Amino acid sequence: MNKRRLLLLAPTIFGLCACVDTDKVYPQGAYLSGTFVDHVYDVWEGQTKQAFQTNIKSKVTLENKKEGGYFCGNGNSYGGGTASDASTCYGYGQAKEWHPEWFRNKEGKDLVWGFGNAGETDIVNNGPGKWADNSPLYETVYSQNKRLDRFYEKFSRGYLSKLYNGQIKCNGWSYYAMMVISDQGFGTMFPYELVDAEYFGSVVLVGTDAEGGDKARPVIVNIDYTFYKYSDSGSLEGYQVTVKEAVLSCNAGAARTSLVGFKFADAGIDPKSIVGFSLTYELVKDECPNIEGTPSSDFSKDGYHDGICLYELLFPDSTWL
Repeated sequence: MNKRRLLLLAPTIFGLCACVDTDKVYPQGAYLSGTFVDHVYDVWEGQTKQAFQTNIKSKVTLENKKEGGYFCGNGNSYGGGTASDASTCYGYGQAKEWHPEWFRNKEGKDLVWGFGNAGETDIVNNGPGKWADNSPLYETVYSQNKRLDRFYEKFSRGYLSKLYNGQIKCNGWSYYAMMVISDQGFGTMFPYELVDAEYFGSVVLVGTDAEGGDKARPVIVNIDYTFYKYSDSGSLEGYQVTVKEAVLSCNAGAARTSLVGFKFADAGIDPKSIVGFSLTYELVKDECPNIEGTPSSDFSKDGYHDGICLYELLFPDSTWL
């Protein structure tokens, strides 16, 4: 298998970037290789793989629209693959426009995304692998306000703690917090059982190892979010939501992540009793310039690859047992 560096910014900048809020999760220096395919996470915990393959109880496909659909970044449509298009495929603007009440603190002031305006940040950055107190940002930054490990301590433990710490962009940390996902996906069991949540959000972009294909561009993917509950018989069963043709940035900068998600009611899912989650996806379109062929999201194949980079999972203002 070819091993190439992931290109998120420019060829001269160290590939895939990710971040963490604690220095207790990883050994210093771990996950700092620049090799894309070596860092794909494809673990399916517990019964999630079996349930995904044999026990999906419902499937719903959502389109990018306000009523009954899903939100995605700033809502930019696919524009032919120019750098200017990709550079605007980020943020939380669409969700905030449609549901402004989600993006205010307890005093009614707007919560920022943490990128795009002078002085905005998503973390208190003491440098890669260094612990920092992010509490000063809790009432100003959306992801810090909603991060799960702030309220439920067990989300701060283990490898997947990177998905619950409120960090939504690179900040130069490299592989500490971001998940690289192939189209084989991954599955996880939560440390708690969900009691109530209005909506779900994920913070994502697309990374690639396509040498010579480092031009910034939008990429289209269909993403499957599957939520798992225990049935009356004790087996795990899944409820799958597909967001159709989500437009994500690729190589426009590791800070240009998008908030992609939906209301549980629009997906026809009662969030009560959710205990697990998986993510899979289909690469729909990538007009990758300056290379022969098309990148694949199947990392078992030689050649060039595109992969979803997952920074954060959010169940904002949720209650867990």
